[in-house]
Formats: sequence, structure tokens, C-alpha cells
Amino acid sequence: MAEGADHVNAAVVSGSDRARPRRPSILRYVPGFLYILILYVIGRFVFSDPRATLFDVLGYRLSWVEVLLLAAAIVAMAEQIKVAKPGINNTTEVLLMGAIAIIQLLLFALGAAKVQVLGIFDNTEFLLLTLINLAQTAVAYQINSATLMRTISSS
Repeated sequence: MAEGADHVNAAVVSGSDRARPRRPSILRYVPGFLYILILYVIGRFVFSDPRATLFDVLGYRLSWVEVLLLAAAIVAMAEQIKVAKPGINNTTEVLLMGAIAIIQLLLFALGAAKVQVLGIFDNTEFLLLTLINLAQTAVAYQINSATLMRTISSS
């Protein structure tokens, strides 16, 4: 480079290097806990004892309940990541997460109230899944509002 020359070093970006715009998918709006709820219901009919050992690997025993709770924790973290993108309004996603949390809470309450059809929701496993969902929804609301405020203030 010659001394005194004002050169700006810039990267050459080809057409294949540019980010392609994503088409919005309806699946983006499906809360992850809907899948957990479906897995819970299927598991209640498939496993007679959800606390019985399902896997035994090197002395570590996992039951269906533990596998489902692990999946719920992973889904909860993924849901929070989904709403943490600055500049994107994820209010619809957060509201749908809240709707699933409310549905779970109602299912648990009605199961605990001994509504016979909803008896499968009256147990500790479903209570724990509901608490995980409620907690992750509250955190998702906070994350979404913080990213929206940051976006609004930087505009």
C-alpha cells in the first residue's frame, strides 16, 4: 500500500455469501410445549408406569418422566432463544407460549379437581411440566420485552 493513500479494506461478497431472506413458516408460531404436551399424553397411554426404568446405561437409570422433563427443559431454553432476537417482534410467539401455559394450568387444575376425563393430568409429573412451562413463559415475556425496548430505543 502506498503511504498517504486513503484505502478502505472491504470484503468482496458474492451472491452466494449473502444471507437469503427466509420465508415465514407457520411452524414458527407453534409453541414447543405443545409438542411436550402431546408427548405427555402419548406417554400416559404407552407407559403403564412412567417412573419405571426406561434406559439403563452404565448404571444411570432414566425413566420416561425424567426423559420428558429433560426434553421440557431443553424446549424451554429453545423457546427463550426463539424470542431473543433483537429487531424482531416476537409478541405473537410469546402470547402463544402463554396460551399453552394457561391450557396446561387449566388441565392440571381440572385434573386435580377430579374431573374424571382429565384425570391423567392430576399427578406430579404434569405439575412439574406445567411449572417449567409457566416459568419459561414468564422469562420469554421478559426477554421479548427487553429486546423490543432495545430495538425501539436504537431506532
